[in-house]
Amino acid sequence: MFHIESVTAYPKDYTETTEVAKNELRAKARPKLIGQVENMKGYDVIFLGYPNWWGTMPMPVYTFLESYDFSGKKIVPFCTHEGSGMGHSEKDIAKACPKATVLEGIAIHGTSATSAESDVSSWVDRLSIS
Repeated sequence: MFHIESVTAYPKDYTETTEVAKNELRAKARPKLIGQVENMKGYDVIFLGYPNWWGTMPMPVYTFLESYDFSGKKIVPFCTHEGSGMGHSEKDIAKACPKATVLEGIAIHGTSATSAESDVSSWVDRLSIS
């Protein structure tokens, strides 16, 4: 497991965080990350989790995706949201990683995340990843 974390922390306040996220999105920022995956070549399937901010992934996730070669890999997106589902994040992942296969993602409403186990289990079963 690898935690995608920006060098510059986001504010603790939700509203402040969404404003920072909006500004980063508008600027197409690529925040510097803390750490790196040591052996990305050793992974065939990557489960990519993130909050949906302004219809897509947070900009540090873009930094992550653009930092590695995902050729031939399967990317399985999942996100939390407050009403916009996956937004256009699946298309954005496919654009950032054109040589990867982006599988069906799942979006969990943030307020339902703690009770989403059966939905997540059903989704994983449908993926049929071997």
